[in-house]
Formats: sequence, structure tokens, C-alpha cells
Amino acid sequence: MEQKYNVPALDRANAVLNVLKDEPYRWKLSDLSKMVGISKSTLHSLLVTMERLQWVSRDRNETYAIGSAIGRFGSAFFRQFDLSEDFRRLAEPVMRNIQESIQLAVLDGNEVQYLAKVEAPSPVQMVSGPGIRFPAHATGLGKALMADMSEEQLCKLFPEEALPKITVHTIGSRETLIQELKNVQKAGYALDIQEGVMGFCCTAAPIRKANGEIAAAISCSMPIHHWEGKKERALQEIIQLAQRLSHI
Repeated sequence: MEQKYNVPALDRANAVLNVLKDEPYRWKLSDLSKMVGISKSTLHSLLVTMERLQWVSRDRNETYAIGSAIGRFGSAFFRQFDLSEDFRRLAEPVMRNIQESIQLAVLDGNEVQYLAKVEAPSPVQMVSGPGIRFPAHATGLGKALMADMSEEQLCKLFPEEALPKITVHTIGSRETLIQELKNVQKAGYALDIQEGVMGFCCTAAPIRKANGEIAAAISCSMPIHHWEGKKERALQEIIQLAQRLSHI
């Protein structure tokens, strides 16, 4: 990455965390200053901020250790992989039952990021493997992931009223998206009828944390010529799968 995009304060915080991860509650401010090459005054301001954010903790001896927030970040990171594994295990029989591909994704800004896919043995597939990103407003997954967002949050995600059209069926305005998401929230699921990819339809449902917040979403995608015959069964299966994944 080009140096012009670096944020020096984050580089310094990262250097401090790298020292503390191996030797908690050993180093004081003066020690850390020498070890990471940061002046005491600059480091003091940095540590005060990091302590407020719970990135570090300080004991009565004025020594530092990794804070609880970093532990929560780490737990969240590994839960992603746990969720992916649980998804593959539970989605496999659903895929076999309806013979259509099942996807798992999270929201990253105003885009959907695919984490995992259980692929059906079909010659016609929508491109949606792990790591692929897609505009959230143009997918059933995105609508499921954004279902609980307030209008204020959506305006921050989509600062312009006009939304890019991926196909002729894509939602083209923020106001239309807001109204659509209200319906998704009430129904508990989202549909995508050729909005992201011409010739494909999807049904999607959110996966929720224990506190009710949306953590991820799953969808079933299929060619449009399968849709009328399978949409009701696919919707039922996806809602039930999302509920099972929410309770893990």
C-alpha cells in the first residue's frame, strides 16, 4: 500500500500492541517509548486513547497489557470461521434437498462480501464465491443484511439518492431501497428477482446474534427458469437454515 495512505497513529498503536501481546503487564510507558521509538509525550497521548478504547489496560504498577476490546475483536474474527464451518455443515443437506446453491455473506460498507458457498451440481451458476463483493442494494443478501438499519444509517451508506443499476431490475433510488427494507424487516426475508444478475433469482434471510443484531445472511440462488417451481420451498428452507445458524 502506498505510504500516502498510512495513518501514523495506527502504525504506532500496532507497534505497541505487538510488544504487549507477548509480555503483558511488564512494560511501563518509559519502557515502551524506548522499545517502539516513540517519544514519551506522543506515547502518553496514544496510550490514554488506547486505554479509553479498551485496546490496552493499565495496572496499579503503571504497566500495560492487551485490553478487552482486542479480545472481543479476536473472538469476532474467529467466529467468522466458526460460522463458515457451521454454514457448510448445515447448508449441505439444504442444497441437496432443493438442488440449488446456498451462499453466506456479511455486510462490508455498502457491499456484500461472500464468505462461503455450498454449490449445487448445476451447469448454470451465479458467480458468488468466497471473497467476491457485490453492491448490497442489488442483492437479496444485501437487503437481508441491511433490514434493521435506520434511515440515517442508510443515508450514510448511500449518500446519493440515485443508486447504480446493475440490471434493469435493480433498485435505482435510496428512497425505494428504504421502503423495500421496511418490507424485508417485517417479512423476515428478502427476494432478488434478477436485480443483481439477469437470469437469476434469490431468496435470503438474516442470521442474528444472541442479542438480535444481524451478523450475516444466507441466500439460495437459482436460474429464473427454476424459480416458479422452487421459490416457496427455497424460501422455507432458507428461513429455517438462518434460524438454525442464529441459535449456534
